[in-house]
Amino acid sequence: MWDMYRMFVIPEGKWGEKGAATMVGSGDAMARQAVELLELGQNDRVLEIGFGPGIGLETLAKKVTHGSVVGIDPSELMHRLAGERNEISIETGLVKLLKGTVDHLPFEDSYFNGALAMDNMHFWNDPLKALKDLHRVLMPGAKLVSSFTPFSGGSRRGWKELFTAAGFTDFAIFENESGIRLVGTAAK
Repeated sequence: MWDMYRMFVIPEGKWGEKGAATMVGSGDAMARQAVELLELGQNDRVLEIGFGPGIGLETLAKKVTHGSVVGIDPSELMHRLAGERNEISIETGLVKLLKGTVDHLPFEDSYFNGALAMDNMHFWNDPLKALKDLHRVLMPGAKLVSSFTPFSGGSRRGWKELFTAAGFTDFAIFENESGIRLVGTAAK
């Protein structure tokens, strides 16, 4: 019996290590595709919710080379793994890791040029509240990309209504062998 909570929601111990290996094995292509949809510039500020082993952070740091990449995740294990993967970017100040969840975003209004959530939005306690807070911290016109790799259990149902209720516009779904990507734009 798998312990999905300790593998993917708040990864810890041997289950978290297995979950991280799964994320690393299938997350690279999804991270590249999701980051491209954000349409970021090299000086932008971007937030990743639930950064896991740091694949998305690494991809974002290659795109936002003179900006700022902030990640928030509740798992001590994922902080360690993401820290190892992004050690140089953290040392230079390009990447910053924070402990926490999407339920409490400690950022100013209209601060980020984009936000990314890979394989975790379906685990959020209150998705509508979280989406509203993400909308708050995004600049008008900034995109939120949420993606689900095939193994994650995420689906395409119901998200358009939630994104719209939270104030996002131009909702779109992209799907291929890497998984599903949901995109919404913060209303201007």
